[in-house]
Amino acid sequence: MNAMVTIRPLRIDETEAALRMKNQGWRQAYRGKLSDEILDGLDDGIDAIAEAWRMGFEESGSAPLVAVNDDGEIVGIAAGGEARGDNPPAPVELSMLYVLEEYYGTGLGRELADAAIGDAAACVWVLDGNERAIAFYRKLGFAPDGTREQLSERWNGLNEIRMVRSTPDKRMKA
Repeated sequence: MNAMVTIRPLRIDETEAALRMKNQGWRQAYRGKLSDEILDGLDDGIDAIAEAWRMGFEESGSAPLVAVNDDGEIVGIAAGGEARGDNPPAPVELSMLYVLEEYYGTGLGRELADAAIGDAAACVWVLDGNERAIAFYRKLGFAPDGTREQLSERWNGLNEIRMVRSTPDKRMKA
């Protein structure tokens, strides 16, 4: 990585910038998997989405972590916490992890995941067919557990698969 990156909690005044970065991460990760119309419209209504995020942070008392480069730009975002759902396979869930394409392969994704969930037994949902993400999570010790969920029409009928990491000793060095 050429630039120095700092990982820290998102500040309330950065919410819109973090959303724009996440949306750019979606465009880079999901182009060709989601329609261009959906990807190109991600920033529509961003003010309302940012306000909803801010309210959620206030209610939960926690905010996502961001990776900020030495120019002050948010280049990555991650969040983890209590696993959602009725009978989760692990107590912790990595609920969000995106880095901009220019940071792929730099170790930043691993650093963000470590900061968000440590080495806890955890689960993560990944777009089925997103081989890059699946390979990345395998390096962190996650494996598909056979659970899949169909996404809404917005996601072109695609599925998510759940990956689970039961013990930290299954992690591989990348």
